[in-house]
Amino acid sequence: FRRVLFRSGLTALQVKRTLALGNLLPRIRTLYRKGDIDAVTVRHLTLASRDRQREWLALLVDGGAHAPTGHALKSWLMGGQAVATSKALFDLSDYGGEIVADLFGEDSYFADAALFWQAQEAAIEARAEAYREAGWPEVVVLPRGEAFNLWEHVHCPKRKGGRVYVAVGHGGDVTFHEG
Repeated sequence: FRRVLFRSGLTALQVKRTLALGNLLPRIRTLYRKGDIDAVTVRHLTLASRDRQREWLALLVDGGAHAPTGHALKSWLMGGQAVATSKALFDLSDYGGEIVADLFGEDSYFADAALFWQAQEAAIEARAEAYREAGWPEVVVLPRGEAFNLWEHVHCPKRKGGRVYVAVGHGGDVTFHEG
């Protein structure tokens, strides 16, 4: 791999991007060259397996169906929700599902949002239990998507009955508000 980089004068990122585009179905590359699909769509299609690329092409060809493009395509590829692996509270090596990497960047995503949420909720509950064992009188895990409004609360330390509020965002982000 090093020899190729040295001889070609390309950076590792340029080689990675070229390989990613090479893994796209020829029909998708042709559509991109013709200007029928945009760069964001092509970038997200590099996340897709060949079967998912064929599925997307079938939607594109079908006059009655709508083929998602741009950022909607990423959500479609990830089963409705693209959750970055950086949001995980759990160890990625314990995750039983597939992780898909964006070959144009350094981001990776969970291919199965439902499986991610099972693991994430278990990790949240483990952290909540650790807070309880550490002496916090109450740990409140807010429903997913419900905002924690700081201005509605008064800061109170643990020894005076303070609580821990756990805010869970739809994108997988989790914030622990102590006291």
